[in-house]
Parts: sequence; structure tokens; C-alpha cells
Amino acid sequence: MTLAASGLQPVMGSIAGFQTVVGGSSTFKWQWMLTKLNWFIYATAMPPGTPVGALDEYMTQACQDAINRKGHMRGAQSGVAALTVAAIDGVAPEAEKWADHPHGRRFAAITFPVLAEVGAGKVVRPERMILGGIYTGFLKDLVRQYVETPMPG
Repeated sequence: MTLAASGLQPVMGSIAGFQTVVGGSSTFKWQWMLTKLNWFIYATAMPPGTPVGALDEYMTQACQDAINRKGHMRGAQSGVAALTVAAIDGVAPEAEKWADHPHGRRFAAITFPVLAEVGAGKVVRPERMILGGIYTGFLKDLVRQYVETPMPG
């Protein structure tokens, strides 16, 4: 399902110099200890051989953008999550390593890296999180819904 079809009101923008589509929403769950998560999906195509430093900068800027969009009230009862999807064909091992573990340690702001190798039908993302682990299952579901399911293959 696409971001627009899900009502996530996608917009185009520039994140770390990459043309990026951004869509998001908020979700509240009792099992999250009465917190609301403002989540955003950032998706961009990057050229093969994109260095890890550029992936890090993309994720850092996406997290700041998510904070700017909804983060002014983050804290004990509200948090922000930025799912940063980088679509790259011909992925280098260091790019896979970038996506297979959690990043970031900002107050009430989670980053969740996702690497999509569309040509190979492969998606890499963290299995576990150090901080914000209570949201891991939900974030994985978002990856399934908005990244894995729409991929050809």
C-alpha cells in the first residue's frame, strides 16, 4: 500500500541532498505505557556505492526533520520515530551493516534505518533496538507494509 493510499499525506523534500518522499502519522497504544509515537517514513533512491557517511547524514537529517514536524512536545508521553529508507541497487556490505543495527541516542527520538535493494528484492533493517525496544514490532510492521509488500518479486 502506498503512503498516499494510507492517508499519510506524502510530500517531497530534500533530506541530506537527496530527493525524499516523507509521510507519517501518530499511533497510541496502551502497551507502549500510554505513549503516542509520531512516526514518519522517509524514502529516497540513492546511487550504488553511496558511502556510509552519506547514509548517516541522511538518517540524522531525517530524524531532525521528524522532530521539527512533531517533536516539540516529545518526552514522557510522546516520541518521534524516523524510518529512513534508502533504496540502493548494488549494495555494498558496509551499507548492509549500516541498516542491520539501530542508530541514534536522542531524547524521545528513534531512528530506524532500512536498506531496500529493489532489484534483488532484499530489505535489511534492525532486528532489535537498544533504545525504544517497545516499538520494534510496530516499526517492523511499518517496514513490511510500506517497503517489503510493494516491492516487485
